[in-house]
Amino acid sequence: MRFRDSLALHTCPLLMRVALGATFIWAGLPKFETVEFTGESAATLIELGIGKQVSQGAAGNSAAFPAEAAPAAPSSQPADEPAEEAGSPEGDGDAPQPAEGDRPVSDEIAQDGPSGEGERTRRDEVETTGQINAASAGVSQVVKARQGEGIAIMLHNVGHPYPRLFAWVAMITEAAGGALLIIGLFSRVWGLGLAVAMVYAFAFTSLPAIQQQMDPAATNRIFAFVAGFKALDPQAQMGAFYQFILFVASWCIFIGGPGAASLDRLIFRGSPRD
Repeated sequence: MRFRDSLALHTCPLLMRVALGATFIWAGLPKFETVEFTGESAATLIELGIGKQVSQGAAGNSAAFPAEAAPAAPSSQPADEPAEEAGSPEGDGDAPQPAEGDRPVSDEIAQDGPSGEGERTRRDEVETTGQINAASAGVSQVVKARQGEGIAIMLHNVGHPYPRLFAWVAMITEAAGGALLIIGLFSRVWGLGLAVAMVYAFAFTSLPAIQQQMDPAATNRIFAFVAGFKALDPQAQMGAFYQFILFVASWCIFIGGPGAASLDRLIFRGSPRD
């Protein structure tokens, strides 16, 4: 075997493993960091029982229902003020009657008549206010969880079973798989796992964006797919290419093996082409 062929056979798999490993470690390790989720993402995490709820914002700390207005305290009457005339109502003549706007809510409801329209109106206002405050509290929820739990949110939103389990499988595959690819240990296993991870990433991120840009009336789906891809913004296009390249490289490791410069060759003593 010529030197050039031997160099290609040994160094190309090594360089590919190092590039893949570094890329997946860089992308996988931040997913284990704890971050804050808000809004709909926080509500989904609470539904899944993931993370720790740390606050509910200003709306959540406020009272959910308004308190009834209390009657105004009667003002003290000067001693030298003449007493009320005899025509005043029965009872303590020295206590002034509360003003029209200071009457207790219960009095207002009582004066609405036997039909109870005032009580129902008051109850409706309380229920409506409570619903608004509850909705505001839901939006302001804050949940602390690992960044990779965002994968569980994405899988849950599309109805995927066991979203948290698959999220953790993806996180471990990227971080641990990337590290073991660099040293070449169980390379074919991690190559297959990372290839599957890239298929999932493309199917749940890039593909829906392309489908939104596709013409539903197009008869040729291939041309419609290409047109939808061209309609994406450049950043989304580069993300799709990034996923495709990582898939191809991972698949090549799975099919072609880690090469001679690997722990797999040292431990398992495969053929030179493994």
